[in-house]
Amino acid sequence: MKILKKGFKLLLITLCILISFSTFQVEKSVLADDEDFEDRYEYYCELCSTQTQLTDEEKQICVRFRNYEQRKLDELKDLLDETSDNLNNIKANILAEGRKIQLFNNKIASLEKEISAIQNTITILETNIEELNIQIEERKIKIENLNNQIKDRMASSQSNVRTNSYIKFIMGADSFVDLLRRISAIAEISNYDMFKINEMQREKELLEEDVATLEIQKDNLFVQQTTLETQKAGLERLKTATIELIEEFERKEAEFIEQMDALEKDTSELESRIDEINAALNDLFPSENFAPFFARGTSFRISAGCYYYASGGFHAAIDAAIRIGVNLYPVANGVVVDARGGCPYNGGYYGNRCNWGRGNYIFYIALIGNKYYFIQNDHLKDIYVEIGDIIYQSHTLIGTTGNSGSSSGPHLHFAITFLGTTSTTTVNKILDDYRRYNNTFGLSYHIRNSCANRGWRAPCFVNPTDIYGYEYGKRYTVGN
Repeated sequence: MKILKKGFKLLLITLCILISFSTFQVEKSVLADDEDFEDRYEYYCELCSTQTQLTDEEKQICVRFRNYEQRKLDELKDLLDETSDNLNNIKANILAEGRKIQLFNNKIASLEKEISAIQNTITILETNIEELNIQIEERKIKIENLNNQIKDRMASSQSNVRTNSYIKFIMGADSFVDLLRRISAIAEISNYDMFKINEMQREKELLEEDVATLEIQKDNLFVQQTTLETQKAGLERLKTATIELIEEFERKEAEFIEQMDALEKDTSELESRIDEINAALNDLFPSENFAPFFARGTSFRISAGCYYYASGGFHAAIDAAIRIGVNLYPVANGVVVDARGGCPYNGGYYGNRCNWGRGNYIFYIALIGNKYYFIQNDHLKDIYVEIGDIIYQSHTLIGTTGNSGSSSGPHLHFAITFLGTTSTTTVNKILDDYRRYNNTFGLSYHIRNSCANRGWRAPCFVNPTDIYGYEYGKRYTVGN
C-alpha cells in the first residue's frame, strides 16, 4: 500500500513537472511575437545581436525578431516617403500662394492708380461745376437786366404810340414765361428784342443741362470711388490673410522637416540594428556542404536535367520524379523567404497557372560556408514552414512532394541560385533583390546566366548535377 502511495505521489510530481515545462514552453513560444518584441525590445536586441551561443528555439525567435525589425523599417520608410510627399505639397502650395499675393499686389497697385485718376477727375469736374454755377448766376442777372430793358423799351414805346392797354397787358404777366407769351402776342415788339430773349432762354436751358450732366457725373464718380475703396480694403484683408496662411505653411514645413529628420534618424538606427542582427544570424548557422533534399533510403529518378529539357527549352533546375507525399528536407541551414500553398496537390498538368505554375512551393536562403544560395522547391503537396523560419540541414521537415501547378507528373523541381558571399553581399540586399525580382534575382532564363558562363559572378544559376553528380534518366537512392 505504501509502495502504491509513493508511486502515485511520484506520478503526481512527474505530471506537475511536465505541466510546468509545457507551460513554460507555451509561454516562451507565445512571447515570441510582435507584442512581446515591442515590450521587451532591449532584451531581444541584446539576445539577437550580441550572443553567439543560441538554442534552436532562440534562433527561430531571432529570425522572427529580424522580420519584426524589417517590418518596422518598412513602415518607417513608408512614413518617410509620405512625409516627404506632404512637404513637397506644402512647398508647392506656398509657391502658389506667393504667386497669388503677387497678383493681388499688382491689382492693388492698378486700382490705386485708377482711384487717383478718378479723384483728379472729380476735382476737375467739381471745379468746372463751381465755375458753371457762377456763370449761370451771371447769366441769370444778365437775363433779368434784359427783361428790365425790354420793359423799359415797351414803356417808352407805349408812351409814344398810346398803347397803355398793351403795356398793362404785358406788365400783368405772372412770370417770365408768361411774359414771353404775352410779348409774343404783341406785334409791336421788335424782332431784335425777340431774338435777344430767345437767345437768353436757350443759353439758360443749356446751362441747366450742363449742371444736371455734371451732377450725374459727380454721382457716378462717387459710386466708383466708393466701390474701388471697398475693393481695395477687401484686397488688403486678403493680402493679410494670405501672409498669415504662408506663415502657417512655413510653420508646418518646419514641423515636417523636423519630423523627417527624426524619422531618418530612427530609420538609420533601425537599419543598423537589422544589420547587427543579420550579422549575428549569419554567424549562427552556416552549413559545411550541400546535403540531399530527401531522407536516407529514398529512391527517385532524374526526369529532367539542368539547363535543357530533353524535349527542348531552358531548365535552370533538375526534376526528381518521385511519388506524392515523400518528406522534403533543407539541403543546408537557412531561412525561409517565401512559402505558398493553396494548389491541389495532385492536380498538376502542363500549363496550370496555380501560383504562377509553381504549384505549392518553398523558397529559402541557405548559407554554406561563406556563400549564400537561393533554394527553390516547386510542385509540392504539404508545406510545414512559414516565412522567417530558421530551417536546419537534413533535420527540419519543410514539406512533402506532390504534383501541383504546371506539372506533368509527381516530381520535385529543385533549383539553386548563387547569390554571393558574406563579404560581397548582405541578407538585407538579398531580401531587397528578392522583393524586387522574385525568384529570378534579375536573371533571364538563358544558359549565359549559368555560373559556369558567368565565372561564378553572383547572381547565377547553379547546376545541381555538378553538386550531387545526378545524371538525367538515372535512378538514385539517398545514402547509396
